Amino acid sequence: MTRQTKTIRIGMLVYPGCLRSGAVMPFDVFGVANTLAGMRPAAQRIYFDAQWFGARDDKTLEVGGLSFQLKDIDLKKLDALMLPGIDHQGPFDLTPMLEQMGPELEVLRRFARMGKPIISSCSSTCLVAEAGLLDGRRATTSWWLSAYFRKRYPGVSLDAEQLVVQDGNHVSSGGVTSYIDLSLWLVGHFAGEELRQNAAKVLAMDANRYSQAPYIATAMIQDQGHAVIERARHWLNQQLDRPWSTGELAEYCHTSQRTLLRRFQEALGMSPIQYAQQLRVERAKALLESTRLSLEDITGRCGYEDVSTFSKVFKRWTQVTPREYRVRFGLRQ
Repeated sequence: MTRQTKTIRIGMLVYPGCLRSGAVMPFDVFGVANTLAGMRPAAQRIYFDAQWFGARDDKTLEVGGLSFQLKDIDLKKLDALMLPGIDHQGPFDLTPMLEQMGPELEVLRRFARMGKPIISSCSSTCLVAEAGLLDGRRATTSWWLSAYFRKRYPGVSLDAEQLVVQDGNHVSSGGVTSYIDLSLWLVGHFAGEELRQNAAKVLAMDANRYSQAPYIATAMIQDQGHAVIERARHWLNQQLDRPWSTGELAEYCHTSQRTLLRRFQEALGMSPIQYAQQLRVERAKALLESTRLSLEDITGRCGYEDVSTFSKVFKRWTQVTPREYRVRFGLRQ
């Protein structure tokens, strides 16, 4: 590592009952990224320095036979904070675990005030929401926790079909293997899309997967009262490139339009039309990130006839225009 190398400091907040894989796997991703970055010209090198730390006074934390040596970390010096998931069997034991995590909640609140990325995955998104940091924001979690999450955190706009969701400085993801997706997101965020893609290739990982939909088993979702919503999600994802009506959607869901609208409002706090806009914006982001398609082509594939209208919708959900999105995140032009 030369003096010209830029160091990105990542703090992994470990705690009693955290998932071991979530605390370990990102370190391997950063190791691969560091090796690849080391092949760049000296002035372009970036080094990811990841460290375990805790919110309590312990210097060592034992979790399921693994021993984590915790560092004394100054939050102000971190560029991002990551959270492993919470090891639990179901909502019946997740709630009491969350209620015992006062020290971790305080660390999250302190770090959030610094305006730097907080990265959560699977059930640890519940911890960020418990800290009150996701109210009014979009997020995702492991799909099978979707009903529990919506009930406990009604102020959060949950999109359980998306694998990774970014809203401002908060980035969340789905199930256990999405730790790799989150780590790759950090690589791309700080070191650029090219390094993210190359690291994914070394890891034999699909760098462009965006949805949990192929893995969702509706029968396992913890609240069958939301079965209408999950069925509607599936249908809407297939209709993003064409006009549709609420009547069509209600017919597919075997319910009335009135019941459909009520279900959406209760579960998501928005109408089916608003939700479809959100899905179209997510599709556009994926296309902007992974293709060289023109904005006109992307607009058409997302069900809009003119770029101006779609750009306004895109900005409403992301605070930037599609063109600004490509530039801001260092994506292909």
